[in-house]
Parts: sequence; C-alpha cells; structure tokens
Amino acid sequence: MGTRESRRVSDSPLVYVHLLPNLIPAGSLRGGVAVVLDVLRATSVMVQALDSGAESIRPCLEIADAQALAAELPAGSAVLAGERLGLPIEGFDFGNSPGAFTRESVGGKTVVMTTTNGTKAILAALDAEVVYIAAFLNLASTVRRLRAEKRPVHLVGSGTNGLVSWEDSLLAGAIVQGLAGTHAPIGNDEALLTAAAWNGRGDTDPYAVLARGYGGRRVTEIGLTPDIKRVAEVDTIDLVARVERDPTRIVRAD
Repeated sequence: MGTRESRRVSDSPLVYVHLLPNLIPAGSLRGGVAVVLDVLRATSVMVQALDSGAESIRPCLEIADAQALAAELPAGSAVLAGERLGLPIEGFDFGNSPGAFTRESVGGKTVVMTTTNGTKAILAALDAEVVYIAAFLNLASTVRRLRAEKRPVHLVGSGTNGLVSWEDSLLAGAIVQGLAGTHAPIGNDEALLTAAAWNGRGDTDPYAVLARGYGGRRVTEIGLTPDIKRVAEVDTIDLVARVERDPTRIVRAD
C-alpha cells in the first residue's frame, strides 16, 4: 500500500513499457504520453531526417498509401522512403538507411514513409495525448523532455515481424534508467525488465550490443552493417521528435 501511495504523490510520471503495439492494454494510453521506438531503423531514420532539415515525416501503413500521398503533395516537395523485410521498396527514393537522409537529399522536403514495423507502431500510439519518436541518436534530448512530464509515460516498442526486439527493449531500458534518476515510479514489470537488460548489456561497444539481436543480424545479412553502426550512436543528435495530427506527421518539437 505504501508503494501505491508514494506513486500517487510523486511528482514524476509513472513509466510503462509495452514491448509490442498489440501488448498495449486497451485504453491505457489515453491522457498519457507515448514514445515510439524502432531503433532498427524507422525512428532512427526519422530523427536523422529531421536533423537534416526535413520539413516533416508522414507515416503510412501501406506502400500504395504512401505513393498516393506523395502524388498529392506539390511537385518536388516530397520524397518516398521505406522498406519491406528490411529491403528498399522498388520505385521509392530511399530505403530505410539513416545515412541516406542528408541535408542535400531531404532538406526542406516532406518524407513520406512506410516501414514494416515502425509506422504501424506510430499509428497504434495515437490514443496518447502526446506522442514522441525516439532513437539512441536523440536519447538524452528525449529523456530531458520526459522528465518534465506529469502524465504517465508509455514506451512503445515496434518489434520485428510481430516479435519483441532486442534493440527496442534496450532503448526502452535506457529511457527508463534515465528517468529513474529522477525517481520516476515504475508502472509495469516490462519497465523493470528492459532497464535490467540495458544495465546488463555487457559489451561497451554499442554496435556490438545491437548486432547481437535478430534485427541486427538481419540488417547485417542484407548488407547494411553501416546502418547498425549509425543507429548505435548515442546522443549525437539534439532534438525532440513529436507526432502532430490532422494530418499525422512527425516534426521537430519546439
């Protein structure tokens, strides 16, 4: 009982982790803050694109939806990006490799994006009052923003093909650990599990850590090892990425 009372009076938000979008209890995001994680590679790409000056990212569930949206936007103002099973989509301008999203290629443009896992997780998180996008690239910036929250915080992993992913779990644990320094109360056991995974990750080389999971092995298998090295960079980008609505788009938060 004492624990519950201390949670009620705490100035810090309850922190929950949902390892997959379909593991979010119905209605639990309402009134809270959601943070979507897809380290390999969608949320890393989104953070990178915004840092490179993209005007916004428009997430779409299906390839046809992305193509239709890009066609509706003013000529020359949008680029198409995405993947299926890790591989670039035929006819799209970009795949899902962060290094391709340079200031020269996406500065001032709208990135219309569809991926196997990440865009689905973003759309599943829209029940929350506020939705952020996080990667290791902007870990510290995201934690700073969340420390100011009084509402419950829900970290939503995208997973890989319906399965829990190692890299999203690690990032969730890193965020939980960052918030625990402000005595943030833990909302569920998944928050404890992911923090334990982050604290017990072992290798000091972030690339080696991420490469161990299925997602890392898959990206290596398709010849995109540099992507793992890029998404494993911690705190190299100082921005907060936020999901706006009507239309749904990811922008650089104020």
